[in-house]
Amino acid sequence: MNQISEVLTTLIHYNVAVRDTLEYCLPKETYDVKLYDEKKRSVIVEVDQHTPLKDIIDRSGENGEKLEKAIREFYDEVYGDESTIIKKASDGLRVDHAQHLTIYRHVLPIHENVNNMIQGVIADGHKNNLDVADAERVAQAEEAMFRGVAFLTLVGDLNKLFNEFNQAMNDAKGQPGPATNFIQSDIQTVINNINFVRQNSHITNSIYKNMEDKIVALMEYMTGRRDLPVGKRFPDVMRETVETIQLYIRDAEPAFRAIYGPLIQALLDQVRADDAARAEGRTPVAAGSANDVPPTKEDNKA
Repeated sequence: MNQISEVLTTLIHYNVAVRDTLEYCLPKETYDVKLYDEKKRSVIVEVDQHTPLKDIIDRSGENGEKLEKAIREFYDEVYGDESTIIKKASDGLRVDHAQHLTIYRHVLPIHENVNNMIQGVIADGHKNNLDVADAERVAQAEEAMFRGVAFLTLVGDLNKLFNEFNQAMNDAKGQPGPATNFIQSDIQTVINNINFVRQNSHITNSIYKNMEDKIVALMEYMTGRRDLPVGKRFPDVMRETVETIQLYIRDAEPAFRAIYGPLIQALLDQVRADDAARAEGRTPVAAGSANDVPPTKEDNKA
């Protein structure tokens, strides 16, 4: 594994930890405490130690400073000891599902910023005629998985909020008030997040686009910009949209896992080989530095 592939692999691994935080936007009976501990460690260690991500951040001027600040705020608010979102308890993890919007506010822009880094490193590899094919395939598969998981959680919240809005309107006999205005504001925030995920996508295949189209149609049904299909009600289009996303993830997840594991193993093998070379006084094949890869170029915000 060459140096630039090492950098790519560590960035992809970081984005997996960020993406997996969206698990806490999915209501579940239990959450794995060990996986939580690993995500918690992974989110902060990459900016606390000398890593490719930290190298790129340090060479990215104001944008790098903003990203590091965003990552540390993400850690403190979601994973920190004072977090009110996720708490360890004697019976496992307790997740406050009323705070999904806070998770999205952190996860979505950080993942997109790191994804932009990955795209920049891949472009630099091509420019220098370096073989980054394996890492590039995994990066594409990780993005595909991220989009699916993000849409699943966001659309789930959109459906829930829409039902709550209709119930509040019924309770108020069709008159808007503080409760409906509050829910409407949250609905708009979720819609903005969905559009943010869509607008940053690099995926153009028809399966992904079909999922996107279903989600756009759902948002337009809810906002009155499109009539419901003849013979269908809101529960029908909500269910169909979620089923489409679930089918997409059913294909995307095994495709990602099949190539992600071997890439991580190749990185571990290379690190061991480099350590052995150093112990013997030889020059490592790949030093794992990010000095020759591009800094961050932009600051994405959801």
